[in-house]
Amino acid sequence: MEKRQHSVSLSFILLRFGFTMLFCMLICCIIWYAGMIFLQNQGLVYPGHVGNQQVEHLIEKSPDKFIKPDDDFLAQYAIFDKNGNLIVSNVEGKMRNALLDKADRNSLDTLKHSYADGSYGVFLWHFRKEFSNPVLRASLPPFEYIWWTTLGIACVLCWLFNTLRLRKRLVAKIRLFSDVSEKVGEQKLDFQMPRAGIKEFDQALDAMEQMRQALYSSLSSQWAAQQQRDSEMSALAHDLKTPITIIGGNAELLLEDDIKDEHRKMVETILESNNRAKQYVSCLLEASRGEDESFESEDLKAFFDELCRNAKPVAEAGKINLVQKNNLSGNAKMQKHHLLRAVGNVVQNAVEHSPEGGTVTIESGMSESGWSITVSDSGAGFSKAAILHATERLWRGDSARAATGHNGLGLWFASQVVQNHGGELELSNSDKGGVVLMKFKG
Repeated sequence: MEKRQHSVSLSFILLRFGFTMLFCMLICCIIWYAGMIFLQNQGLVYPGHVGNQQVEHLIEKSPDKFIKPDDDFLAQYAIFDKNGNLIVSNVEGKMRNALLDKADRNSLDTLKHSYADGSYGVFLWHFRKEFSNPVLRASLPPFEYIWWTTLGIACVLCWLFNTLRLRKRLVAKIRLFSDVSEKVGEQKLDFQMPRAGIKEFDQALDAMEQMRQALYSSLSSQWAAQQQRDSEMSALAHDLKTPITIIGGNAELLLEDDIKDEHRKMVETILESNNRAKQYVSCLLEASRGEDESFESEDLKAFFDELCRNAKPVAEAGKINLVQKNNLSGNAKMQKHHLLRAVGNVVQNAVEHSPEGGTVTIESGMSESGWSITVSDSGAGFSKAAILHATERLWRGDSARAATGHNGLGLWFASQVVQNHGGELELSNSDKGGVVLMKFKG
């Protein structure tokens, strides 16, 4: 098998994914930092040290008394007289108390300054970037918080994009296995095994290629053998026509002679069975050529009468009483000869499993959903295993209904034909023996 080329390992793909992720995040960080510098240079954002510089500039400008700054002042402040009464502040409530608490603890971002007139002020600033526009500072969170959030969102989007991109690629490669499995399942084996381009995946596909070739070889051998069997079956069916024709011709000649009524009846039975055998051989030839009987509308009552006529010689040969109950009416589309053979198999099975002198009943009926045929015998009935498996091909495990020459094909063939007609075949037992019910939709 040809060696696959240009495959990379899954570890390399994952490592490349990691490096690509880091590179994208680095690009995001560079763009984020450049954007921040640009906003600072445009004067839209103050650097983090501006608050501290404004406080120092305010004190240097007026060391003897406090002069209220404009709205551009970033720091928080509270001014008290010499008796400790509040004069002015740009914070209120709990924020003012927190301001005093930080001043008492000598925090690095807090300054307590005494003026010449006996008053003193407490100033608090934050080492963070702020909007230069007072309206934005009042209505939005601090600029630095917003800017760090944008970096976090950008990194998350970068991770999400690269992950989805990797997922899309891996899913496309994994779908190759699904496509190959589907083709193998449908036995469409004449295809070239695809290449994933990933070392581990290609190794698995190589194993599937070996399986495909082995299965293709096996199915080719089976197909050749099947063709040989079909040819032999076709030749055998063709050869059967000669003795059947001879039997039918001799039976017709016997009927032309003056023979006893008892013998005449036997010859008529031979001729009728011979004609039925001709139909079976014709069906066998059609099957060997890949043809099939077409569905045609048939009179149900006439169909049942023909079925019973075919079953009568079988019952007489087995010394079985045949009871007929024809309750059918109307027409139905069917493969007549297939269905006659199928129900005939069921009747023959019932005759074989009934004791000499017993009774086999063939009863038909109509219902709202369709029509049915029931065949009951007076034998030992079906075993529990037979009720579950008797319609399976080549099943011969029913010791309760063992019979010489039983091939395990009669009920299987009947079940297949009934299903092809959209019906159901059910096995059960009555007080007198086994029951086979064949239900068909109208």
